Amino acid sequence: MGKRTAADLERELAMLAQVRHHLRASEGEDFRIPTTTGDGLLDELNSLERSPGDPT
Repeated sequence: MGKRTAADLERELAMLAQVRHHLRASEGEDFRIPTTTGDGLLDELNSLERSPGDPT
């Protein structure tokens, strides 16, 4: 896969949020969901936003 853009990462975060919502709806509000994937996406998004040469 090529270099991901901020828009790509934002779409992935939105998808994860939707999956989390559906899991909590079916398993209950106390269902704990690991945040490792979301944390990694946020870190990548933040690094893109700090890159001075990135036009996105």
